Amino acid sequence: MTKDLAAGDSCESVERSAEAAGRAVFGDAWTVTRRSRASGRIELIGNHLDYNGGPVLAAAIDRRTMVLGGPGTPGTVEIVFAGQSTGSESIEIDATADWRNPVGSIVPADYARGVIAASLDHGFPVTDGGRLAVSGNVPFGLGVSSSAALCVALTLALTRERPDDRSLVLIAQDAEHRAGTPCGTMDQSASVAGGVILYEGATSTSQALRPDLGSYTFVLADSGVDRSLASSVYPQRVREAAETLERVNVLLKTNHRHLAQVSVPAFEAVERSGALSPTLLSRLAHVVSEAARVAMATNSLRAGDWPEFGRLMTESGRSSAGDYDVSHPRVEELVALLHRQPGIAGARMMGGGGGGSALALVRTDLLDGIAPALDADYYGPHGLLGRPDRVLTCRFGPAADIESDPSSDGG
Repeated sequence: MTKDLAAGDSCESVERSAEAAGRAVFGDAWTVTRRSRASGRIELIGNHLDYNGGPVLAAAIDRRTMVLGGPGTPGTVEIVFAGQSTGSESIEIDATADWRNPVGSIVPADYARGVIAASLDHGFPVTDGGRLAVSGNVPFGLGVSSSAALCVALTLALTRERPDDRSLVLIAQDAEHRAGTPCGTMDQSASVAGGVILYEGATSTSQALRPDLGSYTFVLADSGVDRSLASSVYPQRVREAAETLERVNVLLKTNHRHLAQVSVPAFEAVERSGALSPTLLSRLAHVVSEAARVAMATNSLRAGDWPEFGRLMTESGRSSAGDYDVSHPRVEELVALLHRQPGIAGARMMGGGGGGSALALVRTDLLDGIAPALDADYYGPHGLLGRPDRVLTCRFGPAADIESDPSSDGG
């Protein structure tokens, strides 16, 4: 049976985990005065359009990162992560004001360093010292933006006053950049807003939507191939998109700021010219066609036409795997198996690429057959039956939030 994200992984259990980690390191005298939470997200459709200036439909999910904060030594932030045996890390606030990761690898505390530096750079003072404990149930490596959820929650916990939503998104994005993760603002926007959003990459703004899934449910299936933005094909595709945009502007004598501004007739003109390499032409084909699919999918979502939405999801996945070449053979194997199951309206690879998960839209009354079928045909043959949370149902999650003790000193 598929595992419901809400079952056994509630916000209460995450909070208990964070509190236990904090008390194990900081002692029983540690006082919690702040509780911040931020959701992971799924990208429904609009793969790799955020940095190309196109539209994306994304949704926060009911898996969250939580940060518990309390007073500490002035000028110092101490942070501990549940499930790690390394104890706490101590971060000097003044020494972190201009911080950028000097090495290629990223450790979790680097995101806290990035948040401190980004908050100060954006004009939001941070708490004058504090002790933080972090826990969460946002899966890592599945393309559900665990790092974005962490940075949003850390920003809420570390800033003296809650930033407005736009600033919160930008600080969290800047923190990821400083840590060494290339990203746009779509992931953070979904986590901050909650529910479903129509994200506009050209303006980095979003519109809240309130769809009714009716008799359908989104399911996330783990391929077992871990990925991260910092090490995936994502940076290469960003560079290719920039090169394609430059060449298209020269060829068409245009001044487009984003690749998604290229119309279908303009794409056809570029194709006829032969000016782009086959690789760059394929990248452009995906961006142009995916933008059109998002527009159609938005109409389907508003109308409650989920079979049509699923069909567009499937087309998106094929374009992402083919023209944009960001999938992985194991993910595509999983997608193909999902398509063979009864009740599947659509399925596609999801996220930056190079691994991660497949997203499927499934009739709720046929949901229970999905996990056993994947266990038999995918997880068993690949030796992944011991991997937890292989197949997860996704409910739409809440907006990022923070609770503060009004009598606290802000630490």
